[in-house]
Amino acid sequence: MTENKPGAADYQYAPPERKSRKLWWIVGGIVLALVLLGTCVRGGVSLFQALSDRSEASRDFAERVMEEGVPPPDDPIYSRRLDVTQAEIDEVDRYIRSFGQVTEYGVPGCNMRTSADIDKDKSGTFADCTLTIETEQSPGIVTIDWVKDDAVWKVLGLNVWFSDESVLADQADPADTQAEDPSAPAETDTE
Repeated sequence: MTENKPGAADYQYAPPERKSRKLWWIVGGIVLALVLLGTCVRGGVSLFQALSDRSEASRDFAERVMEEGVPPPDDPIYSRRLDVTQAEIDEVDRYIRSFGQVTEYGVPGCNMRTSADIDKDKSGTFADCTLTIETEQSPGIVTIDWVKDDAVWKVLGLNVWFSDESVLADQADPADTQAEDPSAPAETDTE
């Protein structure tokens, strides 16, 4: 039997004092905090690298589209989720060409998001990238939507918007005049 503390009754039993585990809790908390911090830093570095890669790819794709035209529908750059026809591509090409050559490209900015949905086409990792351009006729904005298909980034959408739409109105006026007077000779562009 152990001895009781002085002044305690004989029948009171005092258990031996436990060793403090305070040090282990502190060490464990520090280790857990370091693991969480490392995971966050690693994720941030990976996200920064992915955004940098998408920005470069967006600029390259925008230059390709603006200089060579929109790729054909069977090009491997497109996601399998994108349903596009050659007629739609030709229409976009005509629209882009009506504003002239690009004289300056801006720096792309990208946002990434991941979503899960019952509809498989709405699930995945997406990157939405935007860059400004300056053409002979008008400034504009190019937006490229990317999706990760089977660990490979593919184009899900392309949008080109120009701020000065008067260029199209100027081109439409001669076409309207010719439509009103079918006997008038067709105007040709002599560039």
